[in-house]
Amino acid sequence: MDLAETSNAATAERILESARVRLAAGGFRDLTLRPLAEASGATVAALTYHFGSKGALIERLVLAERRADAARHDAFLARFSALQRLAPAALAALLENYLDEAAGPARVTSLIWCELLLAAVNDQEARGLVAPWIAERRAFWLALFEGRIDDPAAWARACMGYVTDEAAHSLAQQDSPDYRLMRAMTLERLASRGAGLGLSEPAFFEAVVRRLDPALELPGTASQAPYAGRALEMALAAGEVIVGRGAEGVTHRAVGERAKAPASSVAYHFRTRLDLLRAGLTVIYLVAQGRLTPRQDQAEIEAFVARGTVSVALAAAREPELAPYAVDLRRLRGENLRRRVAQRLGRELDLCAAQSASIARLGATLLARAEGLAPPESGELVEWMLAAAN
Repeated sequence: MDLAETSNAATAERILESARVRLAAGGFRDLTLRPLAEASGATVAALTYHFGSKGALIERLVLAERRADAARHDAFLARFSALQRLAPAALAALLENYLDEAAGPARVTSLIWCELLLAAVNDQEARGLVAPWIAERRAFWLALFEGRIDDPAAWARACMGYVTDEAAHSLAQQDSPDYRLMRAMTLERLASRGAGLGLSEPAFFEAVVRRLDPALELPGTASQAPYAGRALEMALAAGEVIVGRGAEGVTHRAVGERAKAPASSVAYHFRTRLDLLRAGLTVIYLVAQGRLTPRQDQAEIEAFVARGTVSVALAAAREPELAPYAVDLRRLRGENLRRRVAQRLGRELDLCAAQSASIARLGATLLARAEGLAPPESGELVEWMLAAAN
């Protein structure tokens, strides 16, 4: 390779690395060409020369992330190759190790994976990029479980769903001792199919959740709906922006465009961006509680909640002040699942078992929607996961 070729290759790599960092830090909307060129010390002409278009750049970036992700998963399989059987305690420890790595050394790849999954729900191009990545990760989980546990396909499905959702929370709260303790308890319930292994006592779990989840004055199941009239229309629009663009996309202008109202009218009802974000989160709460139905189809409603709650968790990885909202939405999902299981299956669950199952269920829903598929039958997955509960 001559000097010119070496220089060209170095420039392309520098642009790719800048794009990688910007995508992880701010999502796809941060990948505009001029700011990217400035961040990489290149020109827009150089970006066009090396990659042709923004779409081609993203395709190259995702392919590089997939290769790095595959190498990481191969190393993970090698690390546990001597483990012959996956008893519940061993499985819980293995999954905790996986999530620690996802939120630590593989943090940037994890952020890009989450961004791409969320984008793929509504974007065909993103779906085409993430589909082979999902297939590669699915093959990893099946390889991990085959020969080590009964019903490896079911375990692969449940664990892949669980870590898909949990990884977003780990990115936001990995440094919190109480979060890690809560995660250890829900992993214990996953690994034991609801039974627990000694740590996840119901009273202890609820005490940890209370410490993590301060009173945010978001609507409980018995509270009155906080908005009406035009304010409700704008709150609904804010919720749709969270679901469609992520929490970082919530601005007065974006909500105004969605609600067909000037930004000044939005600001009249919701003065600050945080007020507006709370309104959108409130809508997601009300939908999750079944008190508001922005979609007619139940599967679409579940997808709305799934994408909304993961979007908030991912936003909390970049804006730490949003972490309490992510925790609260996680708590709410567990409470809702516990109520539905009692109504439909006649079973009483504690909150830890319900939260663990709701995490796996939401992750499985998001994966299916990212592939353009109908979500898996939620009752079947939940019953399988909670076979040993109570």
